[in-house]
Amino acid sequence: MLALWLLSELAYAHGGAVPIRGVYDWSQLPNLAPGAWIVWTLFPSVVIGCVAFSAIYEMMAGPWRVKWDLSPVGPTRRDRILFHGAVAIVFCSLQGPLHELADAYLFAGHMIQHLLITLIFPPMALLGIPGWMWKPVTDKPWALAIGRFLTRPVVSVLIPLFVLFGWHVPRMYQAALYDHNVHIVEHLSFMAAYVVLWWPAMNRSEALPALTPGWRMAYLFGQTLPMKLLGALLTMSDYVLYPYYAQQPRVFGLDPMSDQRTGGLIMWLPGGLVFWVTIGYTFFVFYRQDEPANRRVRPSAAPLAQAGS
Repeated sequence: MLALWLLSELAYAHGGAVPIRGVYDWSQLPNLAPGAWIVWTLFPSVVIGCVAFSAIYEMMAGPWRVKWDLSPVGPTRRDRILFHGAVAIVFCSLQGPLHELADAYLFAGHMIQHLLITLIFPPMALLGIPGWMWKPVTDKPWALAIGRFLTRPVVSVLIPLFVLFGWHVPRMYQAALYDHNVHIVEHLSFMAAYVVLWWPAMNRSEALPALTPGWRMAYLFGQTLPMKLLGALLTMSDYVLYPYYAQQPRVFGLDPMSDQRTGGLIMWLPGGLVFWVTIGYTFFVFYRQDEPANRRVRPSAAPLAQAGS
């Protein structure tokens, strides 16, 4: 039923005059001049947002940490690299050449952009924020109650699920492409929803702790399924779902159908791979932490074996 709902709208090209389904002659579409997509357009909302996030982080790391007696020491170099690296990923994803490709020419470019702001930015940012930085928020009962609700595994699965599939309904996706303000809302909802998704696996807050390693791996495995499903639907569709891209000059020789299938494969394979790498890393760290305990237990088994002989 979900697949039928997602693919229920007919897609049209050339101003709605020609239905795309079954039409594979894209010879009328011009090719974009080489390198024409390599442009840097700075959007005030992105610049201000990224600068504000970094500034708040550094204020928490220094003056506010001391003022509110949050921690005797500030973030480590690793913490700073992770957090500011995450902000840099957002900065470069939502403007510049990748943004130009995603907004104007390639569905596949849009999928790369979405993967960066949903699967790379949130875990990096959460890992880069020391647990004590959350105390001014979690010390407030109402904020802690909201946080506990949002980070319940069931809720943190459903919110990103509805955001992911909701924005890929053709009518919603088209609205974001034609209206920049709607597009801003789309990107903000993706980032917020996927911070919620990654919280049970990656956050360092003591008041809202992450899942134990075993549950974390099971939780992350479950999160691989929605992107795989949507990626498969996009890849195997036999018509163009988003007619906006069927009217634009072509880049890298990708016609609209090939572009859509490439975008679907990007969501299907690399999207799932991020979760699998995280699962593998979680297992490796858990095993390394548990190994000393196993070594302490093993010698005690030797006297029992000798007594039995």
